[in-house]
Amino acid sequence: MNSRVLVCIPTYCESENIARLVEEIFSLEIPGLEILIADDASPDNTATIAENLRDRYPLLTILKRKPPYGRGAAGRDLFLYALEKNFDAAIEMDADFSHDPNSIPQLLKALGNSELVIGSRFVQGGSDSQRPKRRQILTRWANFYARSLLRISVQDTNSGYRAWSRKALEVIEPQTLRAQGPAIVHEALYRAARKKIRIQEIPIRFVDRKLGFSKLNLGKLAYGYFWVLRLAVLGK
Repeated sequence: MNSRVLVCIPTYCESENIARLVEEIFSLEIPGLEILIADDASPDNTATIAENLRDRYPLLTILKRKPPYGRGAAGRDLFLYALEKNFDAAIEMDADFSHDPNSIPQLLKALGNSELVIGSRFVQGGSDSQRPKRRQILTRWANFYARSLLRISVQDTNSGYRAWSRKALEVIEPQTLRAQGPAIVHEALYRAARKKIRIQEIPIRFVDRKLGFSKLNLGKLAYGYFWVLRLAVLGK
């Protein structure tokens, strides 16, 4: 029997990307794969565009989220849906094509001998060369900061392109994740590492978005640094 895999995509104002992303993921023709889009009331009709694809792709589900909005709350909802609907694995990824959907088969293959697989820019074969140099430097510094404080031997702690086994999702107890915004990637990884989940990194080619706009700002970055410090001090 084929494993059931849920690709989890949080969205906010991704109308220029979402249709092509859905098409490219389903074109991989991976048995048992479904897509769940969790949209935070995007004013650009991202959810409506996705809903219009359901006649072509019946294994596509759109979750129209209610407040509180944000990457953290959306991540919790996506993970909880995967557990509630008895999926064997869940892949989380961004909607802006910074995460190449063609890497999904490699993530799933690696999940065969790991419980959490991270698409990494900073292992051999990975790259992060297309973004402005200042962004690359900031990302590398943030990874050093998180690795040092949390004592995690993962090269790309900031990566939001990950494949989770059902066991790994159950162990991190997503219903109790508290981080808001992108900091959820650190909180979830920290919990997985503390629970001795088998973690593997595989190389990916990370690129800057071509369409739409980034939702990351200085406030979210500062909050992320604070949350990493909080985890290091309090352990929760």
